Amino acid sequence: MPKITFQAGGQTYQVPPGTRYLDFCQEEDAPQNFGCTVGSCGTCVLLLVEGAQNVPPATDDEMETVKMCTDADARLGCQLVVNGDIVVAHLD
Repeated sequence: MPKITFQAGGQTYQVPPGTRYLDFCQEEDAPQNFGCTVGSCGTCVLLLVEGAQNVPPATDDEMETVKMCTDADARLGCQLVVNGDIVVAHLD
């Protein structure tokens, strides 16, 4: 089963393949903020420290929102589907 690890606290959770990161965070009360949940506000911007290949590629719309929030090579948590192990870091 894929694992989601939060870099800051080191917490690791196992999830079924195909789990939406948004759903996981809401169910587990994980340390991730969400706003609109549809990829247009940028509240859930994060870095994939490891495992970028284990989530679907970003859409043009997602990247447009990310670029409004940061110069980092980031992703939106509300758009991620976890298909393998990932390590997540929050942008401050």
